[in-house]
Amino acid sequence: MLARIGAALFWSTLAAGVVGVARQRREAVAVRRGELTRAAAAADIPVARPQPAWAQRLGRWVPGRPRTALGRGLAWVWSAPLTAAGLVLTALSGARPRWEPELGCFVVRGAGGPSRVALRAVGAHANTVGLIVLSRRDDPDPVLLAHEAVHVRQSERLGPLLLPVYVWLAARFGYRDHPLERGARLGAAAYRRQRQAQEPQ
Repeated sequence: MLARIGAALFWSTLAAGVVGVARQRREAVAVRRGELTRAAAAADIPVARPQPAWAQRLGRWVPGRPRTALGRGLAWVWSAPLTAAGLVLTALSGARPRWEPELGCFVVRGAGGPSRVALRAVGAHANTVGLIVLSRRDDPDPVLLAHEAVHVRQSERLGPLLLPVYVWLAARFGYRDHPLERGARLGAAAYRRQRQAQEPQ
């Protein structure tokens, strides 16, 4: 019985992933055609359709970094399955991860291999897998990295549950209206405002 439930969850989540990728791909095509504006890392994009209250709350969720050594250790352990997948993608990318203390994660610049192909296919410049941010550019925009760092924090909180949660939300809302993406854009916008405030007038 449990095996059947597990199989049903696996195949339904896989199907939801296909739907989510197809929706993101359509959005990328619409951007290239000029039908949609690009969903920049810190863009304040109004949702296309009204969302339920839980999705609105999730869209405002910008978790901070764990404050204690114990919290950081637990976050690393909880997100370890995703981070392991990120390390495999890093090995296949031909690039090396570098720890970024300001972001609290590893960043892979100039990622090639499957990561570059997947990012190009959906019109993205970077993605996050566990505690690893993979960028296909050698010089990623710091605001984009701040956006991806919010996904790292989400990974720390949701651990391996992040993958199915993200996939199901993508199937329902697409990329632009995805609650976890909206939260990441909020975090990136806060980072951009902070940088602007620090610049000399």
